[in-house]
Amino acid sequence: MAKDGFLHRTLSVGDVDLHAVELGQGEPVVLVHGFPQHWWMWRTLMRDLAAAGFRAIAYDQRGMGGSTITPAGYDKRTLAKDLAGLLDALGVPQAAVIGYDHGGGTALALAFDQPQRVTKLGVIEYAPPGYGYEYGLQPMRNWQSWQLAFFTQPDVAVQFIAGKERELLAWYFWHWSANPDAVDQADFEVYVRQLQKPGALRGGFAHFAAVFDDTELFKSYAGRRIEAPVLALGGERGAAGFPEGAMRQLARDVQGAVVSGAGHWIADEQPEALARMLTDFLRTPAGSKA
Repeated sequence: MAKDGFLHRTLSVGDVDLHAVELGQGEPVVLVHGFPQHWWMWRTLMRDLAAAGFRAIAYDQRGMGGSTITPAGYDKRTLAKDLAGLLDALGVPQAAVIGYDHGGGTALALAFDQPQRVTKLGVIEYAPPGYGYEYGLQPMRNWQSWQLAFFTQPDVAVQFIAGKERELLAWYFWHWSANPDAVDQADFEVYVRQLQKPGALRGGFAHFAAVFDDTELFKSYAGRRIEAPVLALGGERGAAGFPEGAMRQLARDVQGAVVSGAGHWIADEQPEALARMLTDFLRTPAGSKA
């Protein structure tokens, strides 16, 4: 179904139904969201990519948005298999894959496990466990990433947060931004509505709870290198240089940047800068420097 120019589809992939959204024609670019968001976070970027001649594809990972909420299957290897199955269902053998937050881990796992699928890789506001993520799990003065540890016990987290989704998101968007008003009220309500669905909180928290399996997975990649060109981005008041530092340990051809005037919510806080950086990266021939 097309709405506002976006083509919405729900596709059966293994044990899940994945909600996917497309805009534009050309070389495919797959956008993988993180928590607490879903495909909606990419809609402005999708318009920019479509205008630049790309086929922008966003989807909701299992447990979030319009996709199936399952009791298990939230480790990054399984999520990468979901993504591969989605590409098959869309008839897309290869694509540039851009992953944000936990979606960066999904994109990374796909690039390692099925490298023929990934022509270019973008990692935004993410460093996998073993390469930076683990620092956020450790208590410290003015601890801003407490949720990384708390959500590893999803049933406990749901017990305390269910019914307070609005308060959770208000804290998230305030504390992890350079501009606390960057996520406007209309978008805030979209994210609240999605988290208030039965099972949605636990599905989202399950992505965090998979960190122990994910640690083992990313450790198993030690000594290997992603061959596809990589762009690693962090917000000035977010992950900053952590994504680039992590990716230089995991890939051969890495470009990195810190996005000024942005915290964690780069797509909302600096949409024009993000669109420019990604478009330049996607248009640069492999093997050359931007």
